[in-house]
Amino acid sequence: MFTSLTPRQSRISAIAILILLVMAVLILAIYPIWTMNTAYNAQIEDARFQILRYQRIAKQDARYQQEFSKLKRSQQSDLRYLQSKTDSLANAELQRRIKQVAAAGGGEIISTQTVQISQEEMLNRVAIRVRMKSTLENLTKILHQLETQKPYLFVENISLRSRHLPRRRLPKTKDIQKAIRSLDLEFLLVGYIKSDGI
Repeated sequence: MFTSLTPRQSRISAIAILILLVMAVLILAIYPIWTMNTAYNAQIEDARFQILRYQRIAKQDARYQQEFSKLKRSQQSDLRYLQSKTDSLANAELQRRIKQVAAAGGGEIISTQTVQISQEEMLNRVAIRVRMKSTLENLTKILHQLETQKPYLFVENISLRSRHLPRRRLPKTKDIQKAIRSLDLEFLLVGYIKSDGI
């Protein structure tokens, strides 16, 4: 086929083949570079968008710092929780509180004992087991006082028993009614302290 071409036609076909080969080499060399360039351009645009977003957030930093400081101050003065920072101090705070309330309400504390309670999600739960003596009227005042004031305290697992008086040891007649109305009780007194995360 090429033997019947004139010298001019063979030069033109040789130049055409050379041009096709050069174009094929250029396409094979440039296409990967072009696709990489397109991918890099997309990454650059994404990075620009992220930078602009972070710059907007950074401009609001001072306002958020003020809000955070205000929130932290309000949480520190929050009277709903026990003010102690550790479990042992919170247990001592609970013991002090029950002794004050029981003394003011006419109850008599027999014993208090700390109880190990697991930590909840955002709050530390602390509890003490309380044994005390009281009349039913005084007991209602004491429990009402414990559960309605701040810090918030909760009475759980309450157990009441009337006192057994053997006949041979009965007190004097005026003290009999008081002795009969007296109750022995045991309960858990639970309060909460804030963990470091809040």
